[in-house]
Amino acid sequence: MGAAGFTPELEVGAGLEAVLRRAYGGRLGAVLRALARPPSEYALRVNTLRSSAEEVVAEFAAMGVGCRRSSVLDEAVVICPGEPRTVERRGKMVVVDKFAAESVMLGSKLYEPGILRSERVEPGDEVFMVDPRGHVVGTGIARFSSARRHTTGIAVDTRESVYRLPPIRESRLFEEGKIQEQSLPAMVTARVLDPQPGEVIVDLCAAPGNKCTHIAQLQGDAGLIYAFEHSPKRMGRMRGEIRRLGIRSIRTAQRDSRYIDVDLPDLRADRVLVDPPCTALGVRPKLYEETDPAEVGSCAAYQKQFLRAASRMVKSGGTVVYSTCTLTLEEGEEVVAYALEELGLELDGQAPVVGGPGIGGIGPVQRFDPDLIETPGYFIAKFVRT
Repeated sequence: MGAAGFTPELEVGAGLEAVLRRAYGGRLGAVLRALARPPSEYALRVNTLRSSAEEVVAEFAAMGVGCRRSSVLDEAVVICPGEPRTVERRGKMVVVDKFAAESVMLGSKLYEPGILRSERVEPGDEVFMVDPRGHVVGTGIARFSSARRHTTGIAVDTRESVYRLPPIRESRLFEEGKIQEQSLPAMVTARVLDPQPGEVIVDLCAAPGNKCTHIAQLQGDAGLIYAFEHSPKRMGRMRGEIRRLGIRSIRTAQRDSRYIDVDLPDLRADRVLVDPPCTALGVRPKLYEETDPAEVGSCAAYQKQFLRAASRMVKSGGTVVYSTCTLTLEEGEEVVAYALEELGLELDGQAPVVGGPGIGGIGPVQRFDPDLIETPGYFIAKFVRT
């Protein structure tokens, strides 16, 4: 790892390497190299209830940012983050958590909750930001004082970063609810669900709201979406996103949706989305990965509980879509096998098909492998209730 914070291959522990080798075999090195950098095109979703792809492309062009319409989805635009560059250590050091570091390395501003520790810093100081392992991810100008820390707000205006993306969340387009940061496979997931006007849709693990707001966008005003989330903090953030995007067809409720069929026995859905917590191994770029095999197994068991609840509340002949932003067999094909053998679900064909096939010939699923396709790693399965 050099001064830029860029590594040619993702650092993983021996246990996780063994888990991933089950899926990828001799390709694993290529997968780890792909995970260490962002996709060549960074996707954004256009909120077509408020804007158009043409308007968004033109607005970014006026900002001096190269942006174009996606060739895959009408509601997507893409920006190129460029090649990695060296970021030198200048000014005072600020140590940030891994997730903040991975955002800063793409050009995002640093927010106060992401700071772990720092040298003595006052507003206006030049600083450089490093992750807990010392990888330099960006430089900028401090807005915070190390003597008077806050729990919210921008801490550092990033000036240089390993990759070059515009400050999307500070743009007029974002503030006016015209765009949403969302990966291409995540957008494909809502398209695969195929929501129709007038249908009742349930999103069992809805926060931060990207998919349920996309579903609402596809349905228009003629639909009803129940968005469940267990965490009060995540629920609050999701409700803020729903307001920003101007969505009116979503009803939110704080629930542990593993038991939603028991808590709300009369709720019947035409389509259910299960996008549960996962190990998120497909997220790009990563500086390093500390997930261990026990976490993989725990996540897979957790995901099966959500899928079981979905199978009980969806109408006969209805659709269940399961998706994860990870790469393991345990959180992909093996969960599918459980659904087929234990839950009375059958695999259904998907459209659009953007990713590749699953591993082991399990059926018509989509696997987005980062060494083969320029997206984050992802997995989508579509079921019909028999």
